[in-house]
Amino acid sequence: MSPNRFYLVAIGLFTVFTIIMFFTLPKKYGISLLIIDISIIIFAFLVWLNDKHFNEQINERIFSISDKEFIKDVIIRQMNMHGVTEVVEEDNIIKFYRGKEKAGEIRFKTDENGNPLKIDGKYIIEVRAPEYILHNIDHETWSILSQK
Repeated sequence: MSPNRFYLVAIGLFTVFTIIMFFTLPKKYGISLLIIDISIIIFAFLVWLNDKHFNEQINERIFSISDKEFIKDVIIRQMNMHGVTEVVEEDNIIKFYRGKEKAGEIRFKTDENGNPLKIDGKYIIEVRAPEYILHNIDHETWSILSQK
């Protein structure tokens, strides 16, 4: 059972429990349970709406990296935590798929010959992924940089 379905069933069971208790307990306790139940339903809806609208929204960041191992160390690991099932590496693009849906991509900036662009010994990459993944990559990048 998926976590979302579990939460939905738990909220449904609590709602049924609240309705039963509303008629069996004294009114002040029944109303208190009803208020708690309504609060839980509203909070769950707002969390679901936030996840669907803001966290899953695809955004873009531009990074400069010194070696390609950084991609495997940080970005691919973060995308795997996102539930990526397939990683496709093409010429200068790494695409991430979750099932059949494209979950993100890494695109190397290229020069006029199609080779990855290197400025001051660093590759320039564009990372397109959900916002919370980019946020995790930002934090991990800064923690790696602070250790060097």
